[in-house]
Amino acid sequence: MITLIVDADDTLWENNIYYNRAVADFAALMTTLGFERGEAERTVHQVEQERVPVVGYGPDEFVNSLVVAYERLCARYGASPTDEVAAHVRQIGETVLRYPIVLLDGVAETLVHLKAQNSFRLLLLTKGDPAVQRDKLERSRLAPYFDGVHVVPEKDATVLQELVAQYGLAPDRTWMVGNSPRSDINTAVEAGIGAVYVPHPDTWNLELEEVAVSDRVVVIERFADLIPLFTIQESR
Repeated sequence: MITLIVDADDTLWENNIYYNRAVADFAALMTTLGFERGEAERTVHQVEQERVPVVGYGPDEFVNSLVVAYERLCARYGASPTDEVAAHVRQIGETVLRYPIVLLDGVAETLVHLKAQNSFRLLLLTKGDPAVQRDKLERSRLAPYFDGVHVVPEKDATVLQELVAQYGLAPDRTWMVGNSPRSDINTAVEAGIGAVYVPHPDTWNLELEEVAVSDRVVVIERFADLIPLFTIQESR
């Protein structure tokens, strides 16, 4: 049996486009205060890089990061932050709190097909706030296709190795499927399992890094390409 451990955000449904829109709206607001757009965007990214390892992932913390970025810009130029602007910044950030679930092309049909095959086990592995991620999964209506759902604070090789042990998986027949080079692909290679990289044009910048060179890494254009890929794998 082949096991596919599938990522959620930006692999099954759109996610980062909503965060990008919020950052763009934040930067536009900052320009009205005299700050440069590019600097405003870079400041958000810097704040997130600093805060994520401390506070973790989650939309509430993204909102807080925007407020911190606003305050940092003010401090940099000797301006005084105001409650009114901070409230506006929070309003911008809160657009990501419960965005609509838009499945990526071919996701539903592919999961239906794979679930119908007795030769596949499907597991969902995502990181972030458990309540937030499970709410998105419920709204996606994809939960019935997965034999197990795991929400973790961070995805690393240890987490994947623990899943392999928990389910008694064969590493040579286990694949991580996702859009993130850092959390999905390179951690899978480190954990000794296969990886299927499904690039997304709006992958979060903190998830971008060079993809590991390995004969266990396969790149596909879209999620639906899993069907012909594993049809070929099974025929070998």
